[in-house]
Amino acid sequence: MRLRLLGIVGLLLVGCSTSLPVSPSAAASPEGQPSSSAPASRNPSTSSEATAPAESPAVVSDEALLQFAPTAGDGIAFSYDPDTTDEVAADPRLAADVSALAIGLFTVTGQSPPADFVVASVARLRDSSAGEAWFRGYRDSYDQSACATAGGVAGHAETVINGRTVFIGTCAAGAITYHVRLAGGSIVLSLTSVGPDRLGERVLRRLPA
Repeated sequence: MRLRLLGIVGLLLVGCSTSLPVSPSAAASPEGQPSSSAPASRNPSTSSEATAPAESPAVVSDEALLQFAPTAGDGIAFSYDPDTTDEVAADPRLAADVSALAIGLFTVTGQSPPADFVVASVARLRDSSAGEAWFRGYRDSYDQSACATAGGVAGHAETVINGRTVFIGTCAAGAITYHVRLAGGSIVLSLTSVGPDRLGERVLRRLPA
């Protein structure tokens, strides 16, 4: 079954990307800035080529990243959505911080249409050493996008699930986001949980140790 709901909710990452803090590695190099000491006789075309910024590498859609996602089972089903992953990964605003991406949907087995669902995104960072300030900015931007049509961000919390620190955002209309860093900080798992049964917490408890 094609879960086209992801075509809408998956765009949360694109909205989030518009205000992500830029990692130090993405900052313009000195060669990318105009030079006041350049000779006046320099050929304009040569100067333009020298100062043109390099394109950011593309974000790769990588289903293999789902090895870092919680597993299905115990009444929870999962579906990878390659189309939504490709659509979100194609947005150039992600490229400064994210090198690869996978997006999928968790639902409750037998619910049709699903009353509870969790959109999961697994992102591999270009800079695994990006610190807490970067991660806080990422979470805040993601939550603002997730809650934009759900009454806005109502609060934040922090908890521990299966020994991992999990950051939680709540929307005024009830949706809940969860964020956790994995694999030494190189992977960010973000969930958006919708529905009365707080499926996101059940999903996170299935995260591999």
